[in-house]
Amino acid sequence: MTLAGLSVGTANAGKIEAVRRALAKYPLLARLEVLPQKVESGVSDQPSTLEETTRGAANRARAAAARGGTVLGIGMESGLFDVGEDKTFDVCACVIYDGAASHVGYSCAWELPPKIRRLVKESGMNLTDAFNSAGVCDDPDIGDKGGVLAVVTGGRVTRPDYTVQAIQMAVVAMNPSLYECSPAVPSGINDSLTRLESTPRFRALAVLRSAMLAVAVAYFAWLVWFAGRDREGASLG
Repeated sequence: MTLAGLSVGTANAGKIEAVRRALAKYPLLARLEVLPQKVESGVSDQPSTLEETTRGAANRARAAAARGGTVLGIGMESGLFDVGEDKTFDVCACVIYDGAASHVGYSCAWELPPKIRRLVKESGMNLTDAFNSAGVCDDPDIGDKGGVLAVVTGGRVTRPDYTVQAIQMAVVAMNPSLYECSPAVPSGINDSLTRLESTPRFRALAVLRSAMLAVAVAYFAWLVWFAGRDREGASLG
């Protein structure tokens, strides 16, 4: 059994971007085709506990793999959890399902402003609605962009950024020597780049990419030359 594609349990543009960014950091995963799948989380629109948030991500991962017909499915879910009686934090959970085991990771967590917390707790709003209602932002589609996290950090940390974190933390467990994994999960996913770059397979791929780039450059140069010759011939005619 081999890995060819990764079914992603969302159609959210920011989360799809985050998956591609995260995979690019792992040579053994970067070649996977990203296949967005519109699936349901099976949890509330605004999960209110870490358990519910993780369950939503797990539901998305399994549903995506089933719908996409791939070994791997990945689900991401943003949700809230309380610390004490007066603080609520937002976090992103990621679950990667490999056909046998589920690998879980989390992002950094950030505290909701008090007035946003009150709107969420007392009015049942999700974060996007709460931030717009409070006048902190005025964009009902902010969740599909940088997210409200980008608003409170002045663009320094975006929703895709913290989603990348969650994905990378889930990938940590894709290590058959340390964790339970499907036979389809190859060893070496989390090896250092220095070690990977020394393998014959990596060097062969690097040579192939260089050759393809050289061919593309030569072809472009030929097109420029050919177009110039045509213009010269037309002027002489």
